[in-house]
Formats: sequence, structure tokens, C-alpha cells
Amino acid sequence: MAPRHLRSIAATALVLAAAPLLCSCSSLQLAFGSTVGGAYAAIDGFRSDDVLPAPTWVPDDATAIRYTTDLADDASILMYHSASHFTPGTCELMSPTAASSTDGAPLDDSWWPESIPSALFVCDSEWTAFADGDTIYAFTAGTAAPDASPAT
Repeated sequence: MAPRHLRSIAATALVLAAAPLLCSCSSLQLAFGSTVGGAYAAIDGFRSDDVLPAPTWVPDDATAIRYTTDLADDASILMYHSASHFTPGTCELMSPTAASSTDGAPLDDSWWPESIPSALFVCDSEWTAFADGDTIYAFTAGTAAPDASPAT
């Protein structure tokens, strides 16, 4: 039988080797650095962010801004608080058909809601957004963004 310290080293090596297999994809992204996030108290800091500059549809009164972005494909999720919700003229309510065929958010984070409502907006043709009171959530699939159709 191998000495106790060699068995401990072997067990530790096995656990370290198996850990990535037991983790979700998003955990692996976080561990290997392809997913980054940011938080801002107000819109001014967000507008100058180098990773995810504020989309034009985020209004001037946006506060408590948070985002997570996958650097590999630019998929992103975003949350902020705003009484005006969107910059006027930049987002349109999706048709019920387009909204029902929309895939869920490509990423997840501790602040992201567990479910997505049926009333969705398309913003700048690549972001899908929804409101929960004055909290706005939005996501984009990045380079793989599907074409969303506004309501007619």
C-alpha cells in the first residue's frame, strides 16, 4: 500500500482533474476569464466602459447599472433602474410570435431574474429587453444574435 502522503496527493490530483467536468459552462467561463462584468452607479461611467459601452437605448436617468459579457462572443446581459425605461424611439415591443420564439439569455449572474416575461422589447435590433417595474433587464447573443421582429 502507498504511503498516506502519496494517497493524499493522488486524491487531490484526481479532485482537481475532475472539477472542470463537474462545473457548468458559465462557471468554466468565469474560472478561465472569458466572462467579465461591470457595475456603475450612473450612466456616465457606463458610457465610457471599454468592455461594454452603454448601448444608445439606455436612458440618461439609468442608475444601479450592472452587466456581464462573454469576451469570446460578445454575448451580454444588462440590468439597470430607470423611470423612463428606454431612450425614446430606440426600442419597440416585439410581436407575440417573435417574443415567444426568443431564446433565453445567453449568460446568467446572481442578479439576473429566474424567468423572462412574455412582453419583450427589441432594442437596436440586437438586444432583447424587458421591464420589471422600473428595473430593466436586457440581453444579446452577441455575434450569434438572431433577428428579432418588432410588433406591427
